[in-house]
Amino acid sequence: MAATAEAAVKTSPGQDPVPSLFFRIRSSPSYTLATLCLAFFNDVFLFGAIIPVLPYALHERIEIDEDDAQIWISVLLAIYGGAVLIGSLVFGWLGDTFFKRRTLYIGGLLALTGATVFLALGRHIVILALGRLIQGLGAAIVWTSGLPILIDTFGQDRFGEFLGYVLTSVSVGSTCAPLLGGLVYSRAGYGGVSLMTVGVVVLELILALIMVDSNAASETGGPTPSSPRLSAAGNKDQTADDEGVGQARKQNQRNTTVEPPSTLPDERQPLISKQANEGTASAHKTAYILLLRSHRILAALWGIFTYACVLISFEGMLPLFAKETFHWNSTSAALIYLGWIIPGFLGPIAGKASDRFGPRWIAVGGFLCGVPPLILLRLVTNDSISQKVLLCSLLALVGIALVFTIPALLSDITIATADLQRDDPVRFGDSPALAQSFGLFLSSFSGGTLVGPMVAGVLKVRAGWGAATLILALACAFASIPIVSINSSLLEALKTFPHKIV
Repeated sequence: MAATAEAAVKTSPGQDPVPSLFFRIRSSPSYTLATLCLAFFNDVFLFGAIIPVLPYALHERIEIDEDDAQIWISVLLAIYGGAVLIGSLVFGWLGDTFFKRRTLYIGGLLALTGATVFLALGRHIVILALGRLIQGLGAAIVWTSGLPILIDTFGQDRFGEFLGYVLTSVSVGSTCAPLLGGLVYSRAGYGGVSLMTVGVVVLELILALIMVDSNAASETGGPTPSSPRLSAAGNKDQTADDEGVGQARKQNQRNTTVEPPSTLPDERQPLISKQANEGTASAHKTAYILLLRSHRILAALWGIFTYACVLISFEGMLPLFAKETFHWNSTSAALIYLGWIIPGFLGPIAGKASDRFGPRWIAVGGFLCGVPPLILLRLVTNDSISQKVLLCSLLALVGIALVFTIPALLSDITIATADLQRDDPVRFGDSPALAQSFGLFLSSFSGGTLVGPMVAGVLKVRAGWGAATLILALACAFASIPIVSINSSLLEALKTFPHKIV
């Protein structure tokens, strides 16, 4: 990549190297953001596009009885969820310990490509299971390596805002994947669905291969477009930066002169340096333990787990409830998800609010604002126009409330991880264990997606619709308690509140 970056720079005698237009585009923050958004879109798209066609594919291509199709669908989904759950922890640790993030990211995309080929060509249940396993591992790699690239590109101060764009792309993928999967299958069969999924993941792989990170861009001597502080009025700042770089180079040249023997390092310095390097190399090996000791991170992980449980529980209960109450077919039941998914486009606004006002209070507000509409869903009981409008409105309110939780919780995890590294640099090394912190996020979310379907089934059958929505509302309320309890300012206010009254 360094050779490619150097070749992309135009040089003139007596002038500083000027990057080509193509190089500036593929090393820009906007290109990086678009590539990452497409990668996360691919993850949910590849997962969702195959779901509507699996019952038919299992029966027609693999000759599995229709009575056994549901069992094998559950098995394939469980394999995917388990692979994401375990892979997120494994590859999060590998990303912080051994591999460069971009290398691991490309490896994840290659895994998704291979998994898509397995699912496209497989005519045996073992091949499909292997494809689902590789797909889950690839998704874990993409998330645990892609999110650190995002924070490296835009910085912690704007991470929540640009994470909102990522979550918007996830919402788009979740919305269009089942619709396109079913439509393409009805027109072109399983082969058409396979070509569509392979084409999408190959496009993302090409975009990722030509992407240039900020380090490669800075090595060319030109401007660094991926700097998170670069603005529209950046010419003046860039001139000042160039002057600072020139002064730094002159200072480095002066520093390279031979010093008197009295100022040369003694024999102890190589030993100290070696010990420091060994400490840095082994620091991230115990990062999971150090991260899980943080009450702040545990509270955020619990909130993420709760969000996933509520989300997947609704996805499991809504179609059956709509069928029983409104006598809708599968198409009408699928359209009701729009009221739940469309609020996901508010992700950038939610992320920006998290950056502006602090992530913890935004997350608490999101969970608490979701409680009233969840409770009021018990009022939907009969088949009428007003009841259908009420259901769609309440689902939209729940979606709007919960869209503010994930950007805030993820931002809080990254801030807490950076604080831990700053307070204990010896045990964490030179940089925070971002890949492992995102691995914990993904494992918590995956755990919620595994528990959610079981919770939905038990609640709907044993408790009924009204009790089920009430329990989900209580889960959201309880998820905010650990987040509030770690806010020292609120605790101090509560402690002094009785004295202020007196």
